[in-house]
Amino acid sequence: MKNHFEENEYHRDRLDRHREDINSANSAIKRMERRMNRLEAKVQTQEETIEALEGVIENQQVVMARFRSCECAKGRTFG
Repeated sequence: MKNHFEENEYHRDRLDRHREDINSANSAIKRMERRMNRLEAKVQTQEETIEALEGVIENQQVVMARFRSCECAKGRTFG
């Protein structure tokens, strides 16, 4: 009888360790998912910033082209 009890205890302990390992792995997966979501949000923000900056550059180029073609800019040099 004692042998069966010890064997059952052994298997329960192993199951408990497996459950702990699974729970730990699931926690790690959730942490990585949260980190990935934060990184994806940063990438999205950076892409939006790049698009906005490209718009600013285009606007500056238009303004400079208009200024260069203006009479008051004749004879001046621009870097």
